[in-house]
Amino acid sequence: FTVCAELRKMSTVPIIMLTARDSDLDYATGINLGSDDYFTKPFSAMSLVMRVKAILRRIEYDRSGRESAKAPVLAYADIKIDTRNKTVTLDGAPLELTPNEYNLLCYLIENKDRAVSREELLNKVWGYSSAVETRAADDTVRRLRKKLAESRLLIDTVWGFGFRLKERSTR
Repeated sequence: FTVCAELRKMSTVPIIMLTARDSDLDYATGINLGSDDYFTKPFSAMSLVMRVKAILRRIEYDRSGRESAKAPVLAYADIKIDTRNKTVTLDGAPLELTPNEYNLLCYLIENKDRAVSREELLNKVWGYSSAVETRAADDTVRRLRKKLAESRLLIDTVWGFGFRLKERSTR
């Protein structure tokens, strides 16, 4: 139960508890601590797979709802993002981005001029918990900086914390 509670404090990642504890109180405790589902042993592998798929469908539905709630166009400096068609232009010219680069740029523009921690990026852009050790944010920022080299946008490193998107003073 402690692991579930700690995970839920720092992430929205789906949690399914698989346990031998089968009382109603245990079930209620697990769900109240943030578990998305609770299985007691023995359980059917088919049931587990179906419940995992249901949770993943719900997550995808939630994400698509957030996507449609976004402004249809994000713009900052010389960058324009059409969120419906998932296209990016730099001074009117198409800019090819990977899905992770696209999601990162959208998030940085939505939070422009604000320092964003690596943990926040990993959680909001990649869906990782903050306990994950990865260079995903740093590596994607490095690639995105190269692609934005001709842009008026600058991704600043906030040492020991994360990144800030801002407009360059000169090109």
